[in-house]
Amino acid sequence: MALRAALLGTALLLAAPAMAQTRPAADAVKPLAFTERTLANGLRVYAMRDTTTPNVSVQVWYDVGSKDDPKGRSGFAHMFEHLMFKATRNLVPEQMDRLTEDVGGYNNASTADDYTNYYEVVPANHLQRLLFAEADRMASLVVEPVSFASERDVVKEELRQRTLAQPYGKLFSIYYPQLAYSVHPYARPGIGSLDDLQSASIDDVRAFHATYYRPDNAVLVVSGNFDQAQLDRWVDQYFAGVRKPVGTIPRVTVKEPARAAPVTRTVYEANTPLPAVLMSWHLPPDRDADIPALTVLDAILSTGESSRLYQSLVYRDGLAQSADTFLDTKQSTGNLVLYAIMAGGKTAADGEAALKREVALLRERPVSDA
Repeated sequence: MALRAALLGTALLLAAPAMAQTRPAADAVKPLAFTERTLANGLRVYAMRDTTTPNVSVQVWYDVGSKDDPKGRSGFAHMFEHLMFKATRNLVPEQMDRLTEDVGGYNNASTADDYTNYYEVVPANHLQRLLFAEADRMASLVVEPVSFASERDVVKEELRQRTLAQPYGKLFSIYYPQLAYSVHPYARPGIGSLDDLQSASIDDVRAFHATYYRPDNAVLVVSGNFDQAQLDRWVDQYFAGVRKPVGTIPRVTVKEPARAAPVTRTVYEANTPLPAVLMSWHLPPDRDADIPALTVLDAILSTGESSRLYQSLVYRDGLAQSADTFLDTKQSTGNLVLYAIMAGGKTAADGEAALKREVALLRERPVSDA
C-alpha cells in the first residue's frame, strides 16, 4: 500500500496572516520556585522542594542524543541508554530497578535527537541512595562483552517490533526524518539500523561514555519532599568528586538549509493496510519565541474530535480514519508534521489535497481569539 510523504517549504505555513491583536487577559501563573547552582566540575543542579508529596524525583539529563551518533553507528545513543542500566564500579546489573521498584517507585529513561534523560521516583527517604547511584553510573560505568552483546540484541529486536513490523512504523521513524533533512544528522533514524547496530563495538561504547557522560554535559534535577541543606550535602558528597575530563565536548554545528522547493516521495510497504500521507514544514529552533504559538496551533489542528483535522478529514468528509499532527521541536531546525491514515477506498493523493486545504485555511481565515 502506498505511503506518501510530502515535505514542503516553511513559507506555506508561516506566511499566515498575523492573529488579531486584541487578546483576552492571560491567567496569572505562579512561577515555580527552585534553586540553581553549578558545581566546580560543571554539573548544573536544579532543586524544587514540594512538601505536599511523600515522594522525590531524581532526573539526570545529558546533552547528547541521536544526532550525536558516531558516523556509521545510527541508533548508538539509544543503545547506550540501555547500557546505563548495567553494572558500575559499585552496582550490579539492573540494580537501579532494585533501588526503585523494590521500594514502590519506578525508573526509566529516554533518548531523543538532542538529549538523553534518566529518571527515578521513590519515597523521599530513599533519595540518598538514588543520588549515589546516578553519580556512580556517570563516573564509573562498567561495560563488559556479555551485557553489551545482550543489550545490542534487545535494541535490534526493539527496532524489528516497533518500527519494521508495525504498519506505518517506517513512515514516522525512517522515511519522515530522511526526507525532512538534507544535511543535518537529524535525518538518521534514532532507532538506528540493524547493520549499524551490529557494527557497534564495545570500544565505541567506552569512547561514547568518556566523551559525553561527564558532569559538565549534564543537568541534575531533584524535586519533591527533601531538606535543601541535606540535598546540597549529598550532591556535594556524590557528584562533586566526579572528574571533569580534559578537552571540549564535540558538538554538531551543521545547519539545515531552508527548503527552497517541495520534496516528495512515494513508497510502498506490504504491511500497510491503508494509504497514508505525511507532510511537514520546517520550524525554528525550540527556544524561538514563536514556539508557544505553534504549540497552540498544533492543538487547534489535531487535539480532540473538535479539532480542525478531525472535523474535516474524518467526521465531515470521511476521507481518513485518523488525522493528526505533532510538533517536532529540536535544538536546531524542527518540523510541524501533519498526517492522515486514509479511509478505505481513499488515496494518498486525496489526503494530501485535504491537508493542503487545511493549511490554506490558516492563511485565509486566521485563528480566532476563542
